[in-house]
Amino acid sequence: MAGDGTVFAEFTLICRLSGTGSSRQPESDRTMKIIDLSMTLQPHWRWNIQTKLAMDHKKNDPFQVTVLTLPMHAFTHVDTPLHIEPGKITIDRVPLDRLCGPAAVVDLSACGANTPITAQDLEQKGGHITEGDIVILKTAWDRKRDWLTKEYWLDAPYVQEDAAEWLARRPIKAVGFDFPQDFAIREIPARHPPATEMPTHHLLLRKGIFLIEYLCNVDQIGPDRATVYALPLKVKQSEGAPARVIAVID
Repeated sequence: MAGDGTVFAEFTLICRLSGTGSSRQPESDRTMKIIDLSMTLQPHWRWNIQTKLAMDHKKNDPFQVTVLTLPMHAFTHVDTPLHIEPGKITIDRVPLDRLCGPAAVVDLSACGANTPITAQDLEQKGGHITEGDIVILKTAWDRKRDWLTKEYWLDAPYVQEDAAEWLARRPIKAVGFDFPQDFAIREIPARHPPATEMPTHHLLLRKGIFLIEYLCNVDQIGPDRATVYALPLKVKQSEGAPARVIAVID
């Protein structure tokens, strides 16, 4: 949906195995699936995003050059604790191993519109979460509502406070969401609620757990584990940044 095009790519990894007593190295092929979990940057009613051509082939310029104006918390992005607390780490200083690595995919795709996600839901579905994981909450919401529409934001399921507390007690690195995860997010941009009204921001960021927000195509992850890479733009002294996020499945 929303014109995101190809959801995944597949490639073959050639593993060369060291042999003993043989001059030949046998090869084994392993196909891996790469799933793009990132929204496509484009005009959107929710954010002031602007693109313009500083140079244009149609004007016989030697190059085409696009200038982009974009809020740091628009589309798929990463939040650091500095988003809600002064003096915390900036996005350019976040070690990449905090945003990349093994991920537990928690299947909440049965959630319907305006459904609260509770601690009981996570207890039932998240038993495979282990220490050091990135946790991905999969509701497949972008398959139920187009994220270019207001209904995506106004009708979404949301993380209840007890569920955010459940996550905050786990020794995890980051949590990713394929839906606008705090109920109060639907009030933006008409009103910008304080962090105390946004449980995932208030409880997870204060624990040093990074947020990977507004993912899409998470429904394409079949197994309950994957390797996730969230690579935010390295914006100096920023509290967050847009990110290209992918999942890799062996």
